[in-house]
Amino acid sequence: MTEHNNPVRVVVIGGGYAGTLAANRLRQRADLDITLVNPRPHFVERIRLHQFAARTGDATIDYGTLLGDGIRLAVDSATRIDTATRTVRLASGRALDYDYVVHAVGSTAPPPPSVPDAAGLALPIGEFESARRLRARLDDLPADAPVTVVGGGLTGIETAAELAERGRRVTLVCGRGLAPTLSAPGRRYVAKWLARH
Repeated sequence: MTEHNNPVRVVVIGGGYAGTLAANRLRQRADLDITLVNPRPHFVERIRLHQFAARTGDATIDYGTLLGDGIRLAVDSATRIDTATRTVRLASGRALDYDYVVHAVGSTAPPPPSVPDAAGLALPIGEFESARRLRARLDDLPADAPVTVVGGGLTGIETAAELAERGRRVTLVCGRGLAPTLSAPGRRYVAKWLARH
């Protein structure tokens, strides 16, 4: 503990997999005061965004079920870590005092390739907000409207498969090869499954 038995203040910036895990691990120490800063009020399982977009599953979990007792959630965005004053400045104007900062902002989806007119026609799926836009766009389409999924990696395959299982007519377009990270037997299995569906 610090002087005068004050708890050590820890601010965890980012409520994804790493930030949530870090906050919960730190909770094992009774002398810590932990605040998790995240721009959304819920945890987003990015590996489930294809299910969310296709309406075959959800991709969010309430932090109340994930965070240990005593961890505070600040639904906000960190805009600056001020090392001179030992504060994390938030977009709302608030400031959080800290003794330690865990910077766990994670990754973001890569920008889509620069294809002429793609911005007006294509929707990415790597972030919750873009997956929500895709879901809304799919809801507006007739059930028999053709859908093209671009990308033969695991996300593209999973998205195409979820949409096909919902009865959509799907074309999967991939570059060099389907599922390049899988073994040859794995790629053959995926190709056969996709061809059947």
